[in-house]
Amino acid sequence: MRPGYGFGPFTVLAELASGGMGRIYLARSPGGRLVAVKTLLNVGEDDRRRFAREVGLAQRVRGVYTASVVEADAAAEVPWMATEYVPAPSLKDLVERCGPLAPRALYWVAAGMAEALVSLHTAGLVHRDVKPSNVLLPLDGPRVIDFGISQAHDVTRTEVALGTVAYAAPEQARGEPTTAASDVFSLGATLFHLAVGRAPYRDGGAGPALEQLVRAATGDLDVSGLPGELEPLVLPCLALDPADRPAPADVLAYCSARLEGGSDARREWLSPAWTAEIERHRRERLRAVEEARRQVDPEAPTGPVPAPGRTAALATAADDRGALPGPWAVAAAVVVVTGALLAVVRPWEADGTIGAPVEPLRILEVESVRQGLCYPDKEWAQLPVGESPPPEGRSFTSDNRDECVVAKESGGMSVARFQDVRVVEAEGGGGWKVAVTFRDADRAAFAKLTGKVAAQPEPENQLAFVLGEDRLVSSFLIMSPLTGGNAEITGKFTRNQALALARALGAP
Repeated sequence: MRPGYGFGPFTVLAELASGGMGRIYLARSPGGRLVAVKTLLNVGEDDRRRFAREVGLAQRVRGVYTASVVEADAAAEVPWMATEYVPAPSLKDLVERCGPLAPRALYWVAAGMAEALVSLHTAGLVHRDVKPSNVLLPLDGPRVIDFGISQAHDVTRTEVALGTVAYAAPEQARGEPTTAASDVFSLGATLFHLAVGRAPYRDGGAGPALEQLVRAATGDLDVSGLPGELEPLVLPCLALDPADRPAPADVLAYCSARLEGGSDARREWLSPAWTAEIERHRRERLRAVEEARRQVDPEAPTGPVPAPGRTAALATAADDRGALPGPWAVAAAVVVVTGALLAVVRPWEADGTIGAPVEPLRILEVESVRQGLCYPDKEWAQLPVGESPPPEGRSFTSDNRDECVVAKESGGMSVARFQDVRVVEAEGGGGWKVAVTFRDADRAAFAKLTGKVAAQPEPENQLAFVLGEDRLVSSFLIMSPLTGGNAEITGKFTRNQALALARALGAP
């Protein structure tokens, strides 16, 4: 599948990985969203039916530590499934390049993986291929991937088992039915790899394929080298009898109890080498994405744009006072600077006109924010006990599928067009921003709206920008009333992100 080939609405940019079962491609949606398209090759009717069933299950999964399924077509000539693209290294890569993970950080990674398994198992899905290379680690937490295509062929088939046997449960290697407990064993094997630098089977899972399979089938473990403080976490997961293994929820509770200080401390838990490698990988992948995009569409003025999330700020230049306080400054790394801004891109200055937003734009008061999708699948939505579904018409999932924002019934305000939309760059390398100027008819309404929410507790001190019926551009923290009619949407955007957002807000 060469660059430019289409899977449904997605255009292939480059190949990411390949194997005997299929290939994985980097692709983009018409709106610029990046996805990983997993394909199933050389399929028979049984494979296709199994793939369709597992895709259906995967689409029911909701969880912040999984790569969400965006779209799929099991009936296509080449069955495919598109999932969220995460520009982060795998645990396998990180261990190889930076060495084992310290116990404190390992509890954090283990908690995220366990929470992902809770989401998968709640949806009726068994992963069957949990291993270091199937867990990506951005700085906001691990992502378990390949929970759909791994189901297309039962991993107990010989040709698949040999590729992942070092992390497979003994019953899996023997060709017996795999269950949620099998995933827990693989979780334990992956955590052992993080702590020690090798798989838990004798000889670290190395050697001829048949020997690997025999070691796994007989449970020939070698757990030497595991730090003593991690034994209560890892060893129960590696129990040879599936009935003796803990449930993922138990693993999650155990790890959470040991993560004092909250999730915002995770950057301190990771070693500088791990943090630097994660950042380096992210920058490298984004550059590669841009190069791939230009090969497919060299005339396009902007590249694929990951949607800005809630970690942005809305402020006027006069209101800028420095970095946002509290957790926003830590999690968002948002930089708000004082002083002049350098306007560097105004491609629409030729005639001095600004168009209307690409769809009707509403600015709404935020009632609540929660992680995950608003409606993962309305027919099969599975909500926690006691939780009601969010109200339709007022609930919006962010483009990156990380959060669900519920707006208040107050109505907010609508913006037909802005007086001016500019892309600017802050002094001091603070990233790119989109500066907007409201028309006289909207200034008073915007000032009143920002004054109303600025005094509210979090998350009610936010406003949501919604394009059309349900596209959440982002939700923004309002620190003080904005009375000047000028505002900047900031979030350390790249130049291409800022350009795309400006166009969505009406810049030609």
